[in-house]
This record gives sequence, structure tokens and C-alpha cells, in this order.
Amino acid sequence: MAQIKKIIAFEILDSSGFPTLFGRLICDNGIEVEASVSSSSFSNKLSAYHLKDNDEKRFLGKGVLQAAYYINNLLAPKLYGVELKKHEAIERWLIKADGTKNKQTLGANTTLLLSYLLVKAAAKDLSLPLYVYLNQFYSQVVGEKIPIKKLPTPVFNLISGGKHSENAIDFQEFEIIPSSRFSFSQNLQMAVEFFHTLKTIIVSKGAIPSLGMEGGFTPLLSSNLDALELLKETASQKHIPLGLDIFFGIDVSASYFYKNNHFVIKDRPKPQTKEEFFSFLKLIIKNYPILLLEDPSSFDDFEYWQYLSSNLPPEIYLVADEVTSGNKERLREVINKKAASAVVVKPSEIGTLLETMEFIALAKKNNLTPIISHLSSETNETILADLAVAVQADLVKFGAPSRGERVAKYNRLWEIEREINGEKIF
Repeated sequence: MAQIKKIIAFEILDSSGFPTLFGRLICDNGIEVEASVSSSSFSNKLSAYHLKDNDEKRFLGKGVLQAAYYINNLLAPKLYGVELKKHEAIERWLIKADGTKNKQTLGANTTLLLSYLLVKAAAKDLSLPLYVYLNQFYSQVVGEKIPIKKLPTPVFNLISGGKHSENAIDFQEFEIIPSSRFSFSQNLQMAVEFFHTLKTIIVSKGAIPSLGMEGGFTPLLSSNLDALELLKETASQKHIPLGLDIFFGIDVSASYFYKNNHFVIKDRPKPQTKEEFFSFLKLIIKNYPILLLEDPSSFDDFEYWQYLSSNLPPEIYLVADEVTSGNKERLREVINKKAASAVVVKPSEIGTLLETMEFIALAKKNNLTPIISHLSSETNETILADLAVAVQADLVKFGAPSRGERVAKYNRLWEIEREINGEKIF
């Protein structure tokens, strides 16, 4: 198998306009691959740490020259001449070299970029599609073979609120989820047409169809129910049967508006107790085809998570994101307390693909549905699409079908679908 000849890392801008890492790996047989990582500035202690320069004179302290230096001068030289077939051993070496639980030494952006480059080069050296190589790697890491039979169903963020928007609504994402009985390309077409019809409706109401960080619209609305009504009106105009061909999802991100043990939302004149907020959620479920609720509790209130898990309809995905933040120990706590039925998986919160696969395997083993997800600050990197197919994830979250860094991932899934179906494109 090919040997590593050269690795170089440098800065590029992510979708939020701040630096992140881009890298190139060259092998002794001429194989060359490129990769980039999404950027994170996580403030909680659960997710993996991203190494930033903190030099206020440069990019407001968000440069990543130090991370690039670690790769170019400390890590890469030790990998020159190493065969790609030792990919798993290299990842374990990176984990050991960092020596912390949350990548505090090297930074998750540093280790993940190398992880991405290694799998891409190994797949190319073996002349395998990346999702096939990642599928084999998953089997090798967790000791479970899973045949590739399907593509994931996308969860499309069409209206953004909360901290991702300036539109004054509380919930972070209002999503559509096409039925899994349709093919990926059919679901993508449905979402694109839905997106543009929604834009027309927003404009017809005199609102501005501006876009949020993840491509969803951010019209100025009075309440969270207004956003759901917009989605409902769009489905009606498109003659799409709700609860049959399409469902709704909500990333509640309740920590954003949970204050003094109460939920403060625009839909109610006074702060809501936990019982009152649950009544509001039940009202939403009764009137709209809700399939997914993400983070409807503050991230550290396990008692309320358990209450929701016990009392929400079992067909609704109760999704843990902030409560786990890619942290395996927190995932075990969610599992032990039966606090959720699905979990968001973001490699950038974890730090290597090897650990990401272990995280996914732990979730699957305990009947939690893994949802492969992007970050708010993204690049045009498409490896998440290959990863989702490789581990046969049921759902993916890549944002709206707009903005290049989101569309790139959907286009990659579309390409994989054609490959799996044996379509000739040349």
C-alpha cells in the first residue's frame, strides 16, 4: 500500500467568514487528496476543543495558525514513510499523542483534519469509493459488518430562529423531513421545490426572505407557531400530504431560552414551567406532523429529559444534541437514563473518525438513532455524506438546500445514489 510522502495544512475561511483548517496529503505513488474541517467555538466542556490562536490582532483571535503549525512541523513529519494501511494505528497514535479526553492539547480541528486526509488517501489508493472504505473501516473498528443498502433521509432546516437568527423566534430550526419511502433524489427534489415555494409565500406576506447561518429563511415572525404555519401553508400549496409524504422537525435548542427554571417563549405571555412547556409541545404535536424534537430540554436537566422520554409519543424522535455534544461519557449517561431515542453525531465535536465510529456504534448498540450532522460554520467538505452512507445512518442534518457548503453535501449524496444505482455518468 502507498506510503505518506507529504502533508501540509493551512488556513481557509469557513462559511461564517473565519479561518479553519484545510490540508493536502501526497503519497509516494502520486496519489493526492484534500480535506477541510468545519470550525467550532464550543463553549461547553463536553465537546472536543478546537485549537484557536487567540491573537486578537488577527481574525479577532480566531485564526488557526497554531493548529496548522502542529500538523506541518510536529505531526506530519512523524508520518512520512508510514503506509496508509496503518491508518487505524495512526488515529490511535493521534489520540494518545493528544492525551486528553477532549483534545485539549492538539485540538480536535488538528486531529480531525489528519483523520479525514488519511481515510481519503487510503480509499483512493484502494480505488474504493470513500463511503465503501469508511464502511469497511467501521466494521474493522467496531467488529460489525453492515451492508450498504440505503441512503439516509435528510432533515432540511427551512426556517431558522434562536441563536442562528435575528428574527426573534425562540426555536432554532423548523425542519421538513420527507418520507423515507422515497428515494434520496425524490426527497431532495421535494425539499428544493418546498424551499422555493416557501420563499414565495414569505415574500407574498411582505417579509424579507433572508437566510440564516445554515441556509434556512429568517423572516421576522411573532411566534414559533407562525413558523410552523408557514411550513403548513407551503405543504398545502404544494399539495403534499402532511404526515404521509412529509413531516416536520424542530430543533428546539431549549437552553437558549431556559431561564430561572422556566421556558421563556414568544408564544406565551409569561414564562412557562416545565409542565406548561410540555403542554405547549403537546399542542404542537397535536396540530402539526412532528416527527423529530431536538433538545427540548436544557442540556443539563436529565430529570426533564427522562420525563419527556416517558411522555412523548414513541414515534417521535427525541433527539439529544447539546446534552451529549459528541462526548461518549455523556452518551452513556443518556443511555443509562433512557433520556432520548436519537443522538446527533458531529465528528468536529469528537476529533477523529475512529472515535466518531465508536460513538455511533455505542448509540446503535443501545437503540439510539445516530443523526450525522454538520455544524453552523462549515466548509465545502463532503465527507459527512460518505460517513452517513458508510454507517447506514437513518437521518442526516446538513441544513437547507441552499448555500454552497450545505448543497455540496446533498450533491455528494446524490452522486452516491447514482453510483449505488449503477448509473453511468460518463
